[in-house]
Amino acid sequence: MIKIIITLFIALLSSYFYHCGGLGRTIQAEKNEDKWIPLFLRMSWVRDWICPLFSLIILFTWWKPNIWQGYLLSIPVYGLMGVAFSTYWDDSKNKFIDRINKIINWKYPQDNFYLHGLFIGLSFFPFYFVGMKLWTILVSSIISAILMGWLCDKINKSWLEECGRGFISAITRVINKF
Repeated sequence: MIKIIITLFIALLSSYFYHCGGLGRTIQAEKNEDKWIPLFLRMSWVRDWICPLFSLIILFTWWKPNIWQGYLLSIPVYGLMGVAFSTYWDDSKNKFIDRINKIINWKYPQDNFYLHGLFIGLSFFPFYFVGMKLWTILVSSIISAILMGWLCDKINKSWLEECGRGFISAITRVINKF
């Protein structure tokens, strides 16, 4: 029961910080959106480099490497996650991504949140070498991709999309327990 409470609390923190990092520090954001969020949290690095910590906390709440040195793999995983959080797979830069977006009839012309979720999940691949099962990495990546893409396709409120993506990125780590 304590693990579940910790997991939900940390996932909600991830949700909050993902949204904070998505606000940016524009004049319009300062005037109109979420005045209760401090300006120093309204920077993209907050999402890119704090949310990976929450995902790792949830992961280590439910899963342990088979050797203690496996915890050192948190460093490359953290880096891979930071990179995955910082990109939305803009189609204007890549014809392959542009084709994928046209196939799935994506409502966002610039961003592909399906790939965003997929690569956040795949960033845990280094843990495969210390006991994490490959199928759990792939399943959590696919679930993250589907949920993030679906959420952004169906919801029209940016704060809810951002909070949802932050929550999904963290909560799907529980799958890696199996």
